[in-house]
Amino acid sequence: MLRVSGSLILIVTAAILGFSPCSVAGEMPDVGPDTLVVCPAPFQQVMDKWCDYRKQQGHVIKMITPPLSVEALKQTIQTVAKSGSLKHVLIVGDVGEPRARNTLKVPTDFVKAKVNVLFGSDPEIATDNPYADLNLDGLPELSIGRIPLDTVAEIDNYIERIIKYESPSGKQAWQRRINFIAGVGGFGSMIDGLIEQTTKTIITDLVPGEYETSMTYGSWCSPFCPDPRRFSEVAISRFNEGCLFWIYIGHGNRTALDRVRMPDRSHLILDNQTVRKLNCIEGSPIALFLACYTGAMDHPVDCLAETMLRKDGGPIAAICGSRVTMPYAMSLLSLEMVHEYFHGEVKTLGELTLLSKRRMVKGSLNNLQYREMIEGMGQVFSPTPQLLELERLEHAQLIQLIGDPLLRLKRPKPLELQVNRIPLLGNQLQISGVSPVAGDLMIELAYPRDRFRERPRRRVKYDPSNDSLVEYQRTYEKTHDLVWVTKTISVESGPFKTTVPIDAEIRGDCIVRGMLQCENHFSIGSASVEIQKINRSHQAEVQTQEIIK
Repeated sequence: MLRVSGSLILIVTAAILGFSPCSVAGEMPDVGPDTLVVCPAPFQQVMDKWCDYRKQQGHVIKMITPPLSVEALKQTIQTVAKSGSLKHVLIVGDVGEPRARNTLKVPTDFVKAKVNVLFGSDPEIATDNPYADLNLDGLPELSIGRIPLDTVAEIDNYIERIIKYESPSGKQAWQRRINFIAGVGGFGSMIDGLIEQTTKTIITDLVPGEYETSMTYGSWCSPFCPDPRRFSEVAISRFNEGCLFWIYIGHGNRTALDRVRMPDRSHLILDNQTVRKLNCIEGSPIALFLACYTGAMDHPVDCLAETMLRKDGGPIAAICGSRVTMPYAMSLLSLEMVHEYFHGEVKTLGELTLLSKRRMVKGSLNNLQYREMIEGMGQVFSPTPQLLELERLEHAQLIQLIGDPLLRLKRPKPLELQVNRIPLLGNQLQISGVSPVAGDLMIELAYPRDRFRERPRRRVKYDPSNDSLVEYQRTYEKTHDLVWVTKTISVESGPFKTTVPIDAEIRGDCIVRGMLQCENHFSIGSASVEIQKINRSHQAEVQTQEIIK
């Protein structure tokens, strides 16, 4: 009698069911998978490398060949989820029509649009969200993302980029940068002004002071508008310098962001052609598009987010809308994402997106003051205030994660800093703290992001002359020049003390930022301080106090 080994039976069974060997190699896990990879057969061998990498991090992975239809794929995911352990779904391959087995496409689902169609959107929303919706309430219970690439070489390159992103690196300063690019809303001066103020409030109040932010704004009235002729160049340079998040706020379409519109002409920001200029060497950003259509992965031509992900120097992932997005729901989603990143505990980008969607729809007690402000904005300015709940639910469908949902979030470790709030002898500011490791510590004395070192002149009339536009660029650069003093010292693990000089021009609210790094560690911290001008008698009193100490 012919004897057939148990391992051979497993391999044959896996081949029949469409499971990759990465889910059955070695002993079968005692628990069900936490991650399901839906991957066309031609890509499964290269995805084995991704499976092995994630297994080393503790994930249990099952890989399947896509079934023939959207409904069959939903049912397959539901079946796998019955184990109770499934948390993540990764789809590999671009969107295609329901098709014959073994092609390179995986279809997405379509749901009827009820609210954003009133804003000019398509009648159906292309979305992977239903694959993650286990109880059919329109909200995901699983984190889900798609790698919409077309060739083995592209997927292999993307996996290498993921591994590089998550590996320790000596150059880590990008982890404290967040760069915003914004166009003008075009909803009218009142609504645009309110959106601008809401955005400014979130950036100023909710992003901790130790992070460095930039704003590149396409309004000629704003000091944050560079030379409009160079807007695209500046936006791309903000990307290429490396940052945690590169965030675009404004209008968009399937293959481009909206143009910057001046009174006399308009200027490009980014499109599928200028994507070739993206070349981030260290710190590939997560791109967040608070814009329409940039994630329309069902379009016959690759959408902007797909094109960017394919670029070797492009984003490590993108969160984007597949159809028309609306200011109210997008503002709530942004608020929840900001809170979860800076104050939450989830470890992956997929979980961050999942929780933010659910809280956007169901509400949360996070940053209640700001949520109420956005709710009020929706009630007053939305053309359909009676449909705000449905608008939120619709955004859970149309927001897509283009990239790896298991991407591990970069979160700098905290650095403890204290500041002597009275200027010391010789106009020195004393800074102390506790360093968790030995390394190089950079200390900055700067203005907070809502102040200027030199207040820009108000623009009341647009001047298209070359001299005027060159001055735009100088003003833009000055608005981001907030650091008065920079000092770098070497510290050992444990308490440290240092001083920095206080420039005679510094007055009012300031912030001390610290950045500590070594080969396998990166931490940041900040402390607020108010610099006051003191008279001679006060100076003598301070000197006496310091001598006594």
